[in-house]
Amino acid sequence: MKKITEETLAAGAGDTAPPVDYYDSNASKFLVLNTAGRWLALSLADYKRHLRSRGLNVRPDAGELLSEADEVILEVQNHRDVAFHGPICGRNAGPLIENGSRVLVTEDMKLPDSALGNWSTLRAVFEGLFLLSEDPHIGETQLYTVYGWIKSTVEALRAGKQQQQQVLAMCGAAGCGKSLIQHLLTDMLAGRSAKAERYFSGKTPFNADLFAAEHLILEDEHCSTRIIDRLRLGASFKQHCVGVTTASLHTKHKTAVNLPAWWRVSITLNDDPEAMMVLPPLDEHVADKIILLRARHFKFPMPVTTNAERSAFREQLAQEIPAFLYFLLHEWEIPQHCADPRRYNVATFHHPSLAEALESLSPEAELLNLLDRTFADELESGQCIEMTARKIEDHLRAHDWRRADKLFKHLPACGTYLGRLSRKRPDRVQPKRTNKARLWIISPEE
Repeated sequence: MKKITEETLAAGAGDTAPPVDYYDSNASKFLVLNTAGRWLALSLADYKRHLRSRGLNVRPDAGELLSEADEVILEVQNHRDVAFHGPICGRNAGPLIENGSRVLVTEDMKLPDSALGNWSTLRAVFEGLFLLSEDPHIGETQLYTVYGWIKSTVEALRAGKQQQQQVLAMCGAAGCGKSLIQHLLTDMLAGRSAKAERYFSGKTPFNADLFAAEHLILEDEHCSTRIIDRLRLGASFKQHCVGVTTASLHTKHKTAVNLPAWWRVSITLNDDPEAMMVLPPLDEHVADKIILLRARHFKFPMPVTTNAERSAFREQLAQEIPAFLYFLLHEWEIPQHCADPRRYNVATFHHPSLAEALESLSPEAELLNLLDRTFADELESGQCIEMTARKIEDHLRAHDWRRADKLFKHLPACGTYLGRLSRKRPDRVQPKRTNKARLWIISPEE
């Protein structure tokens, strides 16, 4: 990152050196830092008013074509132009050059302090949600996984490092406290979050609000359960969590600007099958990119019956964040059995019950069920089915066209799902190549 220096940008009229201003050529606005420390986007008329308040003449002197204010305006437009202004995730306020574009970051991140202290209330929340109601080994792994995810995330953000990190998915009953963890994660990062569902699902191409936040939040009630939308969500996970170094910032009615982005994504879901169906299938392209944790009901360490009690509880948790971060950053290391030193720092973990439930909802699981129903007579008599994917699909559509039509949303879908089944259930599905065609062998259940 190359930072623009004041020596490069400073300009004035005569001996007068005004504060460093900028011009957003994309928005046709002049950018001025006001006395409260906030950047204002001003029209030409408003900017002239500011220049007049600095003592600059807005009328040309006798024999001159330009006034002092006009000279400053041209200087700002010619030498301090930027392609975008606004908050940018992972960046503090100031001018910078990225990918050949000059931009002005207008807000600082609100990084919480890290200080030795007591975090017993936070500990009770994390352990209650992820540890106490589980088998000891699974609960410990869940707890260390979420600690490791937070540790890796906070370290990378504070170091200005592009560290790849999985999506953090938390599944549990309504009211168990999983959404509370999302709010705490925002506070532990930089105090900024954004709802990402509309952009991730393709409902809008505009994403300037996502660039203004480090923490992108998803919730199951706003996401689609259609397989095509689940696959699109999986592609968004890959793009925004583990594959992104530069992304296109697109504001409505403005030219897009390519800038580095620093994001972490979390999603909360109810743990019933219908809610979990918003997640992408855990195939070989997505499975390692999602941490899947089960959150359970527990007794909160403070009363939360009234609004006042809930506010006091939330305030207590916020006060303990510096001590929790100190513990993660200076006292705790990710255990070896939960570590991933090659890519994510913390290993991907899927709670076994949730992974099994999600697998049962996958397209390939639905295909296997449909195969067993369509070819029930042959398979129950011990015969194997040997056909091309196209012929298999024709049989399935003839048997139950509604289920088949819902399953096969694109032309090669049947072959794709048969391929996944051959890797997951080689006892049931095997590929076979001949000189004339690629066949699939469907075997009976043993």
